Amino acid sequence: MSKIQRIGLLALISMLAVLVLTACGTNQDSTTSSSSNAAENVGKSSGADASGTGAAGQKSHLNVALFWLGSSLDPAEEWNGWTLARAAIGETLIQFDEHMKMVPKLADKWERIDDTTWHFHIREGVTFHNGNPVTADAVKKSIERSLSLNERGPSTLPIASMTAKGQELTIQTTEPDASLLGNIAEPLFIIVDTSADTSKFKSEPIATGPFMVTGYTPDQEIKVKKYDGYWGGAADLDTMTLKYIKDDSTRALALQSGEIDVASNIGRSSMSLFQDKTQYTIDEIPSLRTQFVWFNTTHPLLSDVKVRRAISYGIDREMYASTLVGGQAAKGPFTSALPFGYDKITGYNYEPAKAKQLLDEAGYKDTDGDGIREKNGKKLSLQLILNSAYESDSIVATAMQSQLKEIGVGLELTSYEDLTDHQKSGNYDLALTSINTGITGDPQYILDFYFKTGAEWNIGGYSNPKLDDIIQRLHSQFDVEKRYALAAEAQQLILNDAAYMFVTYTPINIVSKSNVKGATMYPIDFYLLDRNIKVEQ
Repeated sequence: MSKIQRIGLLALISMLAVLVLTACGTNQDSTTSSSSNAAENVGKSSGADASGTGAAGQKSHLNVALFWLGSSLDPAEEWNGWTLARAAIGETLIQFDEHMKMVPKLADKWERIDDTTWHFHIREGVTFHNGNPVTADAVKKSIERSLSLNERGPSTLPIASMTAKGQELTIQTTEPDASLLGNIAEPLFIIVDTSADTSKFKSEPIATGPFMVTGYTPDQEIKVKKYDGYWGGAADLDTMTLKYIKDDSTRALALQSGEIDVASNIGRSSMSLFQDKTQYTIDEIPSLRTQFVWFNTTHPLLSDVKVRRAISYGIDREMYASTLVGGQAAKGPFTSALPFGYDKITGYNYEPAKAKQLLDEAGYKDTDGDGIREKNGKKLSLQLILNSAYESDSIVATAMQSQLKEIGVGLELTSYEDLTDHQKSGNYDLALTSINTGITGDPQYILDFYFKTGAEWNIGGYSNPKLDDIIQRLHSQFDVEKRYALAAEAQQLILNDAAYMFVTYTPINIVSKSNVKGATMYPIDFYLLDRNIKVEQ
């Protein structure tokens, strides 16, 4: 791309950003947990007054914007547990801290007995929101419910049997499962009281977090109040309304107008609105989220690996990250913040000349001079679908469209409010999206669900038996360094096959009014709020 073309592209992207805003107005071999002191710190803020009242005894309230809301509040269904984790409604046995270290939550101790046996001690004195005690049997029944109701449950936790006695829970797996601790921290396994009326969990789950649900309007909002019986001490904040505002720029405008007090994932083009530190607090960190493009490898044009490689060489990831959307240019599925072999793999640089050479070798020529290559009378024109609510995706897609045209590939952009149905049905050529690739602190989960042949979210139809074998070997490899070496080998196979196109590692943020305290961004973005959130009167 010439200097003049690059300047033109940047101008186009800048214009798009303005229009968008204007239109919207640990080591897993370790056998025991951290100390009890660390466990207590997870639930308690230092020196906090737990009275729950503000000045002159007034009740304190916050309005929080969520960028995503599940289909209901039942954590056992679909990905709804992520909502409960973000809203501090539900908790798992273990969770990750801000350094991606596994720390105790409802389980205060754990131990691996052998390759297929794990023992957990359930924290004493924890109660559900209805006052019922959290025992090992209650945990067992909650996990069993998740396994039975969610299609990804059994593959996430391959449990053969569970035994509960008092506060002691023993889990026997069907096979060695070196990633069990990280997987059991996934919000799918938020612990709920199955002795309650579970038919009401879609709108009123009975969990253990510092906040409990008082009202729910699907696709709109959740109302919560503090749970006075919370095991870590009652929160300072009395109530919250969590509003679903999916569009990045709309969330920004709602925060600026005072409609909301806290918002996460504010788009880059809107961040300048919140630089006044007397009015706002910004916590922005590198995330574990990777922006990438699914190739539908069953598509006639994309079944040719040379075409996929050409497209991968045809985009300028470095420019996207440094100039357009922030973050870091992506090399593989896992960011450099994760120790999964990032420094051992070779990805795709911006090499348009190499991209053109690959397309020539694949037999695609522009014979009619319209700028788009063809072969056997078939134009090399593809459709890319993306989520209309995400500003960074729209900006990157527009840049990709311009750059791919330079190598003779036509790209039509189609935006949807929700990509899920289109992706699941295979009704797409390319799909731009992002996923948190570090959600269990281990590479196995993502490789299992997105890259293994026939996996639930391997919606591009990609298959490589050698990769499948490496993923299977991960299940029984407990040595951490050997796991990471296998992960690097797996990633290189994926890159060699150009099965996906990894674009950027996106930064994440939480922006709040300056009188809000305890709004902290975690690398894993299914953590957002906890008992430490409060407002100064």
